[in-house]
Amino acid sequence: MSVPAQTMPEVPRGGDFGPGPMPGSFSLVADELHSRRVADLGCNTGYYLRRSGPGSRGLDVSERNVAACKEQGLSCDLHDLNRLPLPLPDGAFDVVLLSHVLEHVHAPIRLLMEANRILAPGGQVVIGLPIEDSLYSRLRMNYYGGPEGHIYSFSRRNLTKLLSIAGFGGPRFVCHLPVIGFRPWPRLNRMLSRLPLALLYQVSGAYWCLAGKIAAPQPDAGFSSYFRES
Repeated sequence: MSVPAQTMPEVPRGGDFGPGPMPGSFSLVADELHSRRVADLGCNTGYYLRRSGPGSRGLDVSERNVAACKEQGLSCDLHDLNRLPLPLPDGAFDVVLLSHVLEHVHAPIRLLMEANRILAPGGQVVIGLPIEDSLYSRLRMNYYGGPEGHIYSFSRRNLTKLLSIAGFGGPRFVCHLPVIGFRPWPRLNRMLSRLPLALLYQVSGAYWCLAGKIAAPQPDAGFSSYFRES
């Protein structure tokens, strides 16, 4: 699944953000990718892959995006994230990144289970998601009718439930004030991110969630009595 262009910052060709300041809320989670093997699912033109460690790999449904990644020397393959299983080996990565992807795919929980499969023991999933019902989103976005192509939304409680089913635990949530946008103000972002999460969630347009792989995904019958025989 490709991340819609409007959810990602445009980076001038040949102009990596490098080791300097990073724009927007990504500065709050970028350390999780540094020097680690990252599977960037829906990698767009490689913004996050350029921040990842050796052995990292991206998947994207757009031929243009894949070509842009390869021009930069990044490892990237053409693949639709609705087609499971993913063409990636078991336990091969330290981090799976899903930045504004789950709200677009047909089977989000199955993709989370695939993230579990390709993660090494103790690995981590980093998820970026838009917020449907925040003040910011209500004022600035037609969540389901706009150009972003959203087909799902996820509250923190809902995502925590899905992560538990998929074998992840200890979720940590990070929000930032949308007025910061993609401006390279990491210190200000970090300071503002210390405000109460409940407050930030209500006024932000999106959030990050970080969770660790702690177990194998639950079978269908393990998380809902609906699937059990009476």
